[in-house]
Amino acid sequence: MGDVRPLPKALPRELEVLAADVGTWDADVRVHPAPGVDALPSKGILINRLGCGGRWLVSDFRNEAGFEGHGIHGWDPARGCYVATWVDTERTFLGVAEGTWDAAARTMTYRWEASLGGKTVRWREVTDKSQSGVLVFRQYMPAPGGGEFEMIHATYRRRT
Repeated sequence: MGDVRPLPKALPRELEVLAADVGTWDADVRVHPAPGVDALPSKGILINRLGCGGRWLVSDFRNEAGFEGHGIHGWDPARGCYVATWVDTERTFLGVAEGTWDAAARTMTYRWEASLGGKTVRWREVTDKSQSGVLVFRQYMPAPGGGEFEMIHATYRRRT
């Protein structure tokens, strides 16, 4: 049987950061498949909702090119950090991350890790929440020869 417990009246401060993202967001996305390669633009939709008694932000994303992704984000009090998972139509693995919230800059940063063919791959994602009703998401992947490059740049505008 489903979770019939009522949602908490007041979320812990850490979960309020995630709860602020609940709603439907229209996305303008640019993907750079590799450094120096022209961006592939697309439009999409992100739907965020709270699940499991308000403890987790469940994200569903789709774009016009047929890409689909699903994420779960939450606060892990034992670790003292945000945690996340992500799966999508481009990956054959589960991405897992730990995140930090910079309240002054209104920026969430996740550091991701996955095992691919026996090799550990790490990348980071930064979401700027400083503009009202706008989220600016950037994914930084390892660049050939070292460093990183911005692979994805997405601007989300709140619909509801």
